[in-house]
Amino acid sequence: MAAALVEQTYDALMQMIMDGNYKPGDRLPSEMVLCNDLQVSRNTLRAALNKLNVLGFTETRQGGGTYMRAVDSSVYLNFFVPATLTSSMDLLEIMQFRKGIEVEAARLAAENATEEDIVLLRELFEQCTEGRKNMRTFASCNTDFHFEIAKTSHNVLYIKMMEIVSRMILPVMQDFLDAQGADIDSTFYHGMVLQCVINHKPEEAAFFMNRHMTLIIERVEKYVQKKKLEKNGEN
Repeated sequence: MAAALVEQTYDALMQMIMDGNYKPGDRLPSEMVLCNDLQVSRNTLRAALNKLNVLGFTETRQGGGTYMRAVDSSVYLNFFVPATLTSSMDLLEIMQFRKGIEVEAARLAAENATEEDIVLLRELFEQCTEGRKNMRTFASCNTDFHFEIAKTSHNVLYIKMMEIVSRMILPVMQDFLDAQGADIDSTFYHGMVLQCVINHKPEEAAFFMNRHMTLIIERVEKYVQKKKLEKNGEN
């Protein structure tokens, strides 16, 4: 059984689901029907169905076939976002992706922040300020602050994307900030975004987050170029 054929079968099944052919609670066609439609063996089909099951898209009922589960957007994001980001783990590209999420998340955070959200953001901002003596600690605090901004947006997609991206990028950002050696302006921009959220000023929050991410991306670009030169020099 070729792994590539299993993957193709899985992709075909996923496309059927995304096209809306099967709704939550629907029973999938029998193995015989699916094998005939997809022109694959029963073993290949079962391997592809097992992958759908593991990822949470379907459930198999004893003696009753395979059924679609009611899933939210987080199930799709749990698979698609990591698969995309780990395919080439380019720090610069990921930071550019983050910028697109975080600017709008900051805007929504300023619109939707509750008193509880603001208390948590204040606490995390203080932790970031205190953590500046150690860049690896500072990177972790920064990640938590940015994730909390996304949570304060109260937008499920932004929250889930930032959760996944933050988890994946933290070790790389720790190395980056270690190389940077000190906090340049992150605390300043965090403070400005925080004040905009507290005062419910969405456009201003988006402006400062945009400026913050733009400056970080510029420094990351230089960092990536330097790492490439060092690697080429070793070779």
